[in-house]
Amino acid sequence: MSREATRKSSDPSPKPPPLEAGAIGRGLLAGVLTWLLPGLGHWYLGRRLRAVAFFALIGVAFGMGLACDGNLAVVDDLRAPVLTKLQVLADLALGPIEPMTRKVIYGELVYRNPRPGNTHLPPALEQRRQRSMRRWSLYGSSYLLAAGLMNILLIFDAWDIGIGRKE
Repeated sequence: MSREATRKSSDPSPKPPPLEAGAIGRGLLAGVLTWLLPGLGHWYLGRRLRAVAFFALIGVAFGMGLACDGNLAVVDDLRAPVLTKLQVLADLALGPIEPMTRKVIYGELVYRNPRPGNTHLPPALEQRRQRSMRRWSLYGSSYLLAAGLMNILLIFDAWDIGIGRKE
């Protein structure tokens, strides 16, 4: 027997079963619903207790972030361009609540720091700078970032349950 045949016959990893009809659509819908409101995709999939727990978890993290004067991320091309873009994406994973929160906190949608040499900050960025000087702001910003990152994980979890990969 050849080495290739021996390797194939002793391969312990079985092939995954094919997806049932509609599984991809159910997974996509569950993921989008989770993005719209944390836990909503799990609720749609019939995981009610999980949905309530996830909604509460992300809601508490988001609320703590706001209560501690946290700032939502903006892209900063000078200090850490890649990292700040990833932070903005993590914030956007919170769904439609993110731009609404940005509008309430800063007065407008602001996602980027001005270019260097611009000495006058727009009012929204000045408001953000003032919030960052407050005592608990760094903790609050960390809570907001954690809420977005957790929701990314929930989106993938809802996807996996929706397509039947996970129970």
